[in-house]
Amino acid sequence: MTQRKKDSLLWQISPLEGGPVSYLFGTMHIRDLRAFTWWELARAHLAQCEVFAAEFDFSQADPNAMAAAWALPEQTSLEQMLSRRAWKNLAYHTQKKLGVSVETFRHAHPMQVQTALTTSLLREEMPQSLDETLWAYAAAQGKAMTGLETFAEQVEILHRIPLEDHLKSLTHFIKNYNRQRERLKKMLRWYQQGNICQLYRASRRDARWMRRTLLLERNERLARRFADIAHHQSLFAAVGAAHLAGGKGMLRLIKRLGFSVNPIVQHAP
Repeated sequence: MTQRKKDSLLWQISPLEGGPVSYLFGTMHIRDLRAFTWWELARAHLAQCEVFAAEFDFSQADPNAMAAAWALPEQTSLEQMLSRRAWKNLAYHTQKKLGVSVETFRHAHPMQVQTALTTSLLREEMPQSLDETLWAYAAAQGKAMTGLETFAEQVEILHRIPLEDHLKSLTHFIKNYNRQRERLKKMLRWYQQGNICQLYRASRRDARWMRRTLLLERNERLARRFADIAHHQSLFAAVGAAHLAGGKGMLRLIKRLGFSVNPIVQHAP
């Protein structure tokens, strides 16, 4: 299959008035080896930059704050919040796919459960996710390290989404669970091809009623902070690939902020 010019996960970005060359790279937050197809190309360009930015500064991660964000309201359980059918289906899938009783998730946040079930459909061949691998490599190279969001902002996003929306998302996921493996295979294939438009469309559909909070509003913040750094320093930023494309995606927004935006195409070996 011929790769189209705009099928790329790695983009060169430079101020129109002249200045340092920076890069924006789309990642997947997983340990599946298929997500590392663009690793060598990304690493080579990361090495040329002064600053590395992940979606958030990993050094700020606070397990206690995250645990508090995941907590369900007192005296409630996931079983109470889901329909009887959804809870029964969840019990089946947690036992079959995760090898644990559904009781393990009785007081778990819906997004935690959905993440665990999604991860069970992927391979875990690498010791760290692609994001974490990039972070560790950049730190070992002595790059200045930062995030385009703070950890506190990411936790705040979780708080802003109504629990009812998380429950609807989990219910939909469970109901369509048998289709999830094929959906993930498609997304990984698009990722390997650098097809950010398809990845954006799929993530947009998946986000559904949480689209504005999870994608659109964050794109504006991520693009603005990328631009703030890239005007003055060479920056390599790694964010989820779903943030790149679309009329309100990071690439379009960064271009409007006064930058040239050009894909770096990965050539077949």
